[in-house]
Amino acid sequence: MAVPSYVGAFEGKDFLNTQDFTQDELKQILDAADDLKEKFESKVPTPYLPGRTLFMFFYNRSLRTRNSFEAGIYQLGGHAHFLSPSDVYTPTLPEDMEAYKTEAISDVARVLSRYGDAIAIRIYGDAVKWVIGRGHKVIQEFAKWADVPVINMEDDLYHPCQAMADIMAVREAEKKLEGKKFVVSYAYSGGLKPLAVPQSTALIATQFGMDVVLAHPKGFELEDSVVKAAGENADRYGGSFEISNDMKEAFEGADFVYPKAWTPKQFVPPYSKTIDKDGASSYQDKSKNWITTLELLDVTNKAYYMHCGPADRGQEVADEVLDGYERSLYFEEAENRLHAQKAIMALIMGGRP
Repeated sequence: MAVPSYVGAFEGKDFLNTQDFTQDELKQILDAADDLKEKFESKVPTPYLPGRTLFMFFYNRSLRTRNSFEAGIYQLGGHAHFLSPSDVYTPTLPEDMEAYKTEAISDVARVLSRYGDAIAIRIYGDAVKWVIGRGHKVIQEFAKWADVPVINMEDDLYHPCQAMADIMAVREAEKKLEGKKFVVSYAYSGGLKPLAVPQSTALIATQFGMDVVLAHPKGFELEDSVVKAAGENADRYGGSFEISNDMKEAFEGADFVYPKAWTPKQFVPPYSKTIDKDGASSYQDKSKNWITTLELLDVTNKAYYMHCGPADRGQEVADEVLDGYERSLYFEEAENRLHAQKAIMALIMGGRP
């Protein structure tokens, strides 16, 4: 069996944030994902990572993330070890970052590096007491000590695997992305949601030279560092980046819309001394009109609807959009999690015998 040249192309490299990769490198991953998807659909075996082991830390459970990673590594010829929330310790302080009750991250990362080939981590929200940035620091600590690649399966700042699945779906829908208007919008939800998806979405869309509009009510600002990076991406790759506080205005003429809930950060640390879930919920309730309906989509340029899933029906989006809108990419994005992540694993876990 011939092994594609992309296997092992980024051997040993962590996958924590798409900003760590150039546009050309991201395109290389996406081209590999396209190849793996085509072979999957044609039932062509792809055992490119025989005997490789992926350790998966889930401080937060997930339907799409766990199943796409487990299925993906198996289809590549490897195996996944699932570590449940009951197995892992919730780190709360920078000087107290532990993976287990009795072991520091530095120890666990080095031990697992001797047992397998990559470590993947999902951690945000209640798992880190809603301290924005704490989850990402935990993943960075693993990456610091591990001798194998570390994959970010979503933290409180970034969700790079979702971003890759999203941009893969975008490329499948439209071959030329330059000049396309892409709206990353807040959408109402009664629950608390991390910043990871909208932040990674804004970054990946600007990395691919699209004209990106970030829309949200006042008080729902993203991290300053992400807004700055998105603007720099636009300058570098030829697109544009702007911010709007009007959902309908932002949707006008859009080619892609990505309405997604996130929590107003002024109610959680470090922007607040303690987490105020009731205050956040009450503040979110003021924006219940930020919902995607068929009527709202009428003002777009027949836009493709996008969402990472699971979407809060009746809050973020109307049922008829998810179930009947012909230009919805909702399930394509979910499907592409499998293929994008297989590509990531093939490129960073492949190479050594």
